[in-house]
Formats: sequence, C-alpha cells, structure tokens
Amino acid sequence: ADVAEVRVPATVQAVIAARIDRLEPGAKQTLSAAAVIGSQFTPEVLISLGVDPALEALIEAELIDQVRFTPYAEYAFRHPLIRAVAYESQLKADRAKLHRSLAAAIEAGDPGSVEENASVIAENLEAAGDVALAYDWHMRAGTWSTHRDLAAARLSWERAREIADALPPDDPGRTVMRIAPHSSVRG
Repeated sequence: ADVAEVRVPATVQAVIAARIDRLEPGAKQTLSAAAVIGSQFTPEVLISLGVDPALEALIEAELIDQVRFTPYAEYAFRHPLIRAVAYESQLKADRAKLHRSLAAAIEAGDPGSVEENASVIAENLEAAGDVALAYDWHMRAGTWSTHRDLAAARLSWERAREIADALPPDDPGRTVMRIAPHSSVRG
C-alpha cells in the first residue's frame, strides 16, 4: 500500500512516535528521508537527497534493518507502520521538498534509465504537489510503457487524466491535458 494510505491506530502511532522522538536530529532526518524513499533504501540515495545517513543509530533503535550487504548495502524499515509514522509525522512542506529532491535525484542518477523511471519520478512530483510536472512525467511513463506493458501505460495515462480532471475549470491547459491521455490509450 502507498504509505500515505496506511492508517496507524493512535496507540501504536504514539509508541512509534515516542521512539522516533528520542532519536538524535541526524537519525530523525535519515528516518524522514528514508520514509519518503520507500520501504527499502540505500545510503547512496539518502546522500543524493543531502542527508548524512545515520543508519547505525536507526538499527540500534530497532527501526530499520540492513537487508543486503553485497554488492551494495541496502536497508529496510523493520515494519511498515514505522515507515508510515515516520512519513506522516513530517511537516508537509518538508515531505514535499524531499519528494522533489528524490524526483530530481532519480532523474539525474542514470540518464539512460530516465524513461524507465518516469512513473516513479511522476509519483514523487505528484506527492510534492507539482501536478503539472507530474502530469508530464505520467505521460512520458505511459509512452515508454506502451510497447513493454500496456497495463502500466494505461495506468500512467489514467493518473495523468486524474491530474487534469482535478485542475480548476478555468485553467488554460486543462482541456488539452484532459484530451491527451485519452488519445494515448491504445489496444
């Protein structure tokens, strides 16, 4: 499930939030960035977001575990509820900034795989509130997926259409944005 859709019971949320509150600032920053990245993350992605990873503190606090050692280190949240609480406890502006930074890092990371990662970039831009950019990336993802996975292409175009439908009626680009995903659907 999308982390924003996970509902945490109040008592469980309070216990997890108390554990997070006891962390040093660097560890809290690491946990917040990791929550935006996903259930699994690498130190390299954290660094690309401008975070100095404090992973040992999070392991000691039993909030994350190292799940891969070679060929590169990879970490995961010990439980999805920990990620949900860490994600939801952030200020929306801070979370949006991290989503924007993650989208930019993915785009800059491997220029050869930008189209392949277009849907992930779109999702992060949408979560950041950058709907016009998210629309463009959803359209790119749909185009890239057309000959690889038609269901994924349709999903991307559906997400783009939902963004267009949510625009105010007086938005000058709304009509074109609403038509484009429909004309892209094939098969």
